[in-house]
Amino acid sequence: MVIALAVLALGPGAGRASAEPSADALLPDLAVLTPSEFSITVTASGERRLHFTTRVVNVGRGSFQLKGFDATDDRAQIGDILSVRQQVKEPDGSFSRHDSSATMVWSADGHNHWHVTGLQDIRLQSLDDEILGRVNKIGFCFLDSFAYGSNQPSRYDVAHSVCQTRTNGTVQMGISVKWGDTYPATIAFQWIDITGLPNGRYRLRVIVDPPASSGGTFLESDETNNAGWTKIRITGNSVTILKQSQDP
Repeated sequence: MVIALAVLALGPGAGRASAEPSADALLPDLAVLTPSEFSITVTASGERRLHFTTRVVNVGRGSFQLKGFDATDDRAQIGDILSVRQQVKEPDGSFSRHDSSATMVWSADGHNHWHVTGLQDIRLQSLDDEILGRVNKIGFCFLDSFAYGSNQPSRYDVAHSVCQTRTNGTVQMGISVKWGDTYPATIAFQWIDITGLPNGRYRLRVIVDPPASSGGTFLESDETNNAGWTKIRITGNSVTILKQSQDP
């Protein structure tokens, strides 16, 4: 199955691999579904944690495909900080590339795979947009975990060694067109510390590919739909959903 991904990365007309995407490139479009499945837990030490589920989808014309590589020795090894290249499909079936400022690191949450750092910004805000806390999870392994209107098989999944070091020394991850990736409330570090936070109304906001300056780190066809939010009321250790943004 690793070979299948290698073919996907190169494709016919692989000579374009060193070129930036053309004006007609089949760009992805990352969007966020509304955060859901809220709960609060209290640790033995008394720390209160707000848990929730987030989902990122690709509603663009092309796959969101990332390649991690070690620029020094061409082989991803545990402990390395990898460079990240976005691979973009062209109309002729070839893949162009966009060298990003993102990095990949080996996870420290027991999942034993590579994560892209900072690809989501998840924050709890007051209704006046004051940031009150951010999610403890900062690295993400993106893959096809649920179909969002697609009737095609997934390309980025465990069977294709996604987020693992492949035989050629690189790491690949992504989201296919009309597929999405779920980060459930039960996954490691998918929570925000709300110890000492009073009862009240708040907004949980999720931003995928947050702006590095103008636009995000990666190339997309639409940078205006990268955020989703849910307005909640916290009362003791219970959470009530009040209002949500519109799903793409």
